Amino acid sequence: MEAIRFILRSNDLVAVLGREIPVRLLNFSGSGCLVATSTSVHEGATATVRLDIGGIEYTDHVRVVRCTRVEGASEYHLGLEFLWTTAPDERSMRRLPASLQAAAASASGQGNTIEFAKS
Repeated sequence: MEAIRFILRSNDLVAVLGREIPVRLLNFSGSGCLVATSTSVHEGATATVRLDIGGIEYTDHVRVVRCTRVEGASEYHLGLEFLWTTAPDERSMRRLPASLQAAAASASGQGNTIEFAKS
C-alpha cells in the first residue's frame, strides 16, 4: 500500500487510456496505411495497429495524419503514418514485402484492430 501512495505522490505520473477500434485495411505502403472505420479519430492521435495475415500478426506504431468522413456513409478513412518509436522487428508491418499487399487487402475484414492511446 505504501508503494501505491509513493507512486501517486509523484510529480511525473503519466497515465494512458486506451480503446480498441476495428478497422478495414484499404491501402498499404512502406510509410503508412489507409484504413476504414466507423469511429472518428483525432488527427495526431497515436496508436498500435495489429494486422492478421494468414494467422501471423503484424504490428506497428502509427500516428493519424488524416481522418475523413466518407460522404454518404457512416464510415471514416484514417490515413496512418508509421512511427519510428522502435526499430522494426520481423513482425513489423513496415517489413512486409510488396507481394503481401494483396494478401493484406483480402484479409482486411478478419478481425484486424487498431488500439489508440488517449492523451
